[in-house]
Amino acid sequence: MDLRQLTYFKAIVEEGTISSAARKLHVSQPPLSSQMHQLEEELGVSLFRRGARQITPTEAGSRLYRYACEMLDLEEAAREEISTLQSGHEGILRLGLVSSGGHEKLYERLRLFQKKYPHIQIKVYEGNSYELLEKLRKGKIDISLLRSPFSSYGLDLLPLDHTRMGVGGKEDYFPEIKETYVLPDLKEAPLILYRRWEKIILAECEKENFTPNVYCVADDARTCRQWAEEGLGLAVVPESVLRESSRLTVGIMEEEALTSQLVLAIRKGEGEGPAKMFFELQNLSYKN
Repeated sequence: MDLRQLTYFKAIVEEGTISSAARKLHVSQPPLSSQMHQLEEELGVSLFRRGARQITPTEAGSRLYRYACEMLDLEEAAREEISTLQSGHEGILRLGLVSSGGHEKLYERLRLFQKKYPHIQIKVYEGNSYELLEKLRKGKIDISLLRSPFSSYGLDLLPLDHTRMGVGGKEDYFPEIKETYVLPDLKEAPLILYRRWEKIILAECEKENFTPNVYCVADDARTCRQWAEEGLGLAVVPESVLRESSRLTVGIMEEEALTSQLVLAIRKGEGEGPAKMFFELQNLSYKN
């Protein structure tokens, strides 16, 4: 098995036919088919179900596809970093950012890093904390800004900020306008919840012996905010996300369980390189 075979295999799975994959890869069909037969013989399994018009992966093929994507991503990252060194840079820092991670403390530390290491290029990868955790643990990114709650196993963490959960929406949805709220205050309103907090919020409501009116659950805090801006309900997300909007009435949630921590995360035992330099610089500047 080699990277060329995996590239061919990935293209066939994604395109659905050998002819479409051949056009995408700019190769002829016979060598493409030959490479797939060789790969199946080497692995001792069938990777495709060959229909009249379309090819679909078998269970073994689906599993190999996931590994192929990861290995080809790592190959691309390696090539990219070596190419960056040739262009005069001193490496790449692959930084993960959560959607609610635009915090001034991060930007202060980025300015410090830029001043100290001006020739290190930064590539930003955005997503929710679960997506970024997976990328971090698989080596697809080097370091990431994450928002709790999440499992910190195998990671070193640097706290940057604590944020209360907030509630935001049009005034008509609030029973009354005030600075702070508890969940029972919102029992009648349609709630728009950030998926990562759904279970925690529902558990808190259960403690208060009521079932909330959950209208929508979304993967991204910014989507929750946008739905609230469009008048679809009250978004319960980190306060910092809500404060980015000038169109919402915003309050703070009082429940202690609804506290979010913004942290910088790196894999334990990370070797020398841009990620460790970034983390240690942050640590130094944070303590000071």
